[in-house]
Amino acid sequence: MFFDFHIHGGPELALDAGNMGYHGVGLTVYSRDCINKPETLKNLRKSISDLNADKDDHISIQICVEIEAKNQEDLKKQVQKFRKKADVILVHGGDLKINRAATEDPRVDILSHPYRSRFDSGINHVLAVKAAENSVAIEINLKYFLLTRPNQQYRVLNQFRQIMKLHRKYEVPVIITSDTSSFYGLRNPRDIVALAACFGMTKDEAFNALSKTPQEIIYRNKIRDDVVVPGARLVK
Repeated sequence: MFFDFHIHGGPELALDAGNMGYHGVGLTVYSRDCINKPETLKNLRKSISDLNADKDDHISIQICVEIEAKNQEDLKKQVQKFRKKADVILVHGGDLKINRAATEDPRVDILSHPYRSRFDSGINHVLAVKAAENSVAIEINLKYFLLTRPNQQYRVLNQFRQIMKLHRKYEVPVIITSDTSSFYGLRNPRDIVALAACFGMTKDEAFNALSKTPQEIIYRNKIRDDVVVPGARLVK
């Protein structure tokens, strides 16, 4: 089962992803849009419900909120605001302080493109340990790679390879996403597995990033309210 947890679009785009071989997707909205228009999440849930009612073959759709924070304190406030309203929480990475705050917060599911506008990966050994401890997945963002100028793509490849080294050393969760807003940005999952070899990923690592990690996020959020303390949860 393959998942893409970073798609900007409506339920129709989720159907396109399903036709391409995905079992589930994450329809993503920016936190600023939810703040400016409080009905955004409610309307998205309704449109997903209407779609599922009309279709016999359902695709699993998660509602994701991508948080764009000004600073660490703003990040904490927004995570608190949207944690129970969204299925999956992403943090718009790139700034090293935001990257650190995201990896230290177990309420965050995915740190999106921590390498954005950087020459390094945006993740060092300290952040990798925190991400592993708090099960914060680091995103391999295909849009970031594909839209980078050809003469700069080697830099992105090095950033992805740095993340994979940290993944192997510290068992940091890694997830592959398209970050697309149109059908033309979607890629067949098996093509992505082949492309991931350029990032230094093995076939198994690519499959896990497209399947195992997203499923772990779904499960963790399903039982989140039952967790009493880390490592112990209430069984109803």
